[in-house]
Amino acid sequence: MSTLEENAVIGPYRIIRKLGQGGMGAVYEALHQTLGRHVAIKVLHPEVARNEEFAMRFANEARASNIVDHPDVVQITDHGQLPDGIPYIVMEYLKGESLGHRIEHLGGPMNPSEVAFLALQITDVLATAHTKGIIHRDVKLALVPSRNENGTDWGKRREKRKDDHAAMFGCQSVR
Repeated sequence: MSTLEENAVIGPYRIIRKLGQGGMGAVYEALHQTLGRHVAIKVLHPEVARNEEFAMRFANEARASNIVDHPDVVQITDHGQLPDGIPYIVMEYLKGESLGHRIEHLGGPMNPSEVAFLALQITDVLATAHTKGIIHRDVKLALVPSRNENGTDWGKRREKRKDDHAAMFGCQSVR
């Protein structure tokens, strides 16, 4: 059941539409029916949910987001399981497009001062995460909002180990 249909209901949330899909799961726009607030709901693919490592990584995503506690990190507001046991997390809904999508359709180079501003925002979030023992494992333009809105997806991060210097530079150690 990890593919949710329009108007499906998960607790207080009604699914509006699918926003996107990746290798680990899908993200949907939903509406909290009581509060009238739009949210994004990320649901694991069933085959991924059966993999203990990926399921644990997904479950830790909300915790890592709260540990980082940075204004430019998407806020996780809820989590749970669908009736078939597939886990989901609820996060704030961001309007607009990703930086990656914007660059694809820009038709030319970005303004250098805007690039510098975005780089400072991204490195500030990553530095904050690192000081709190969290390493994001999949930094890419598709996860960065193109405007000055909140929005780093922490699903591909993990807690830093003292001996894990390679991960700080985007590498994964082989064990």
